Amino acid sequence: MPMLSKEETLKLAKSYTGQRFLCSESCLMALAKCQGVESPLIPRIATGFGAGVGRSGETCGAVTGAVMGLSIRYGRDKVEPMKDRHPYWYAAELLNRFREEHGELRCPALLGLDIAVPADYEEYNKKNLWLHNCTKYILSATSIAWDIIDENK
Repeated sequence: MPMLSKEETLKLAKSYTGQRFLCSESCLMALAKCQGVESPLIPRIATGFGAGVGRSGETCGAVTGAVMGLSIRYGRDKVEPMKDRHPYWYAAELLNRFREEHGELRCPALLGLDIAVPADYEEYNKKNLWLHNCTKYILSATSIAWDIIDENK
């Protein structure tokens, strides 16, 4: 399956963030397009994962969006006996690499505040952390996912 280059894929992800698609949506949309996949379900299947799943501050939406993007390539359509890898190896690989790079997976730890708390959300907006922090995590998660696909052609 032909892929867009890493640079093109990251440019797409950044473009989606500039349009204010959520972190999860931006990663999934860029990785889907990178792999030549279009669906009316994209980005809507990723919407609920934004801001650490429904703004709960759990796993960063960029990470969950990137996992969905990897699932396009490595996800399964039917249950089959396991061979050399568990069906979710790609998700674990992405989580490990993202954690190694950033030290954390959860939004509050990554942002230094909890956007589920109104005062913290106000601070998030005042400091424009979407542009300064979230975009960085979106590009990082997309980049890591692209690398995993490229390494496992």
